[in-house]
Amino acid sequence: MTPLLAPSVSAQIRGRVSEIETLPTIPTIFLPLLKLLNLPLEQVKVDDVVKLVSYDNTIAAQCLRMASSPLFGLAKAPESIKSAVISLGLRRVQTILLTCSMGRGFPIKDWTIDPTVFWKHSLGCAMVCRKLSDKLAIADGEKAYMAGLLHDIGILVNCMVFPREFAAAMAHAFRELITLEEAELATMGFCHCDTGLALAQNWHLAEDMIQAIAHHHRPECSDAAQPLVALVHLSDLLCRMRNLGYGYYERQRVDMTHDPAWAILAKDYRALDQVDLVRFTFELDEAVEEISEVVGMIFGATRTVI
Repeated sequence: MTPLLAPSVSAQIRGRVSEIETLPTIPTIFLPLLKLLNLPLEQVKVDDVVKLVSYDNTIAAQCLRMASSPLFGLAKAPESIKSAVISLGLRRVQTILLTCSMGRGFPIKDWTIDPTVFWKHSLGCAMVCRKLSDKLAIADGEKAYMAGLLHDIGILVNCMVFPREFAAAMAHAFRELITLEEAELATMGFCHCDTGLALAQNWHLAEDMIQAIAHHHRPECSDAAQPLVALVHLSDLLCRMRNLGYGYYERQRVDMTHDPAWAILAKDYRALDQVDLVRFTFELDEAVEEISEVVGMIFGATRTVI
């Protein structure tokens, strides 16, 4: 993220981002769901989650199908929304619902980035965040999943309200084989971290989510929630290294164990030293096909022109 944006640029971003909330495509349940996800778990009621899932029949059906995926822990699809909530747990069902809602809420007319590629990266990052949090015994794996899923929402903003500028940035990234963040800063003067921050603030997301969205490329710049931001950063890097990036090869040298995010996590979680990165990347490779199936199931409709 750029350290300081010119006031005129910040105002332009905020103005464009405000247009997104008026889109008729965003499901009615989306913003109430975000509020529910920000509550402490002990304040969330089963019936409230069931009511949200059941509100939209299409989303409800997608949630039940998604719950049967091995990526979400059940070998057999639950027979009802309530049984899914009981079997999977409140937070797991909420994050599945969030995933389905994201697919319905952003059917961008002319994607600058291949939508299948984008959703594979986002879902892949969410899965890696949860898997890494499990290995490190981080308490809230679903929060990690949510941070991974939402970390690149600024790319959606750029596709929707800065389409020409973002197209130039993508072309620059493909041509120079540099990171998308570098290409955006070079051509636009801001990046998806900045636009994602504006949208996250508009949506009144929890501060740790805002930090992960705003600083996932530079976790050392985060002034709060550093372990979560570092977790998202490493997960994002792993996905981009294993062909779950933005559809092109990034010419950069990556040493995970010497990345600032590694040191941030290692300070609080000694189990990080026991993580076998080679084995972990193989596990990610094995999950790619399953991730692709889930993306096709949930996000396939994003190609539809509205």
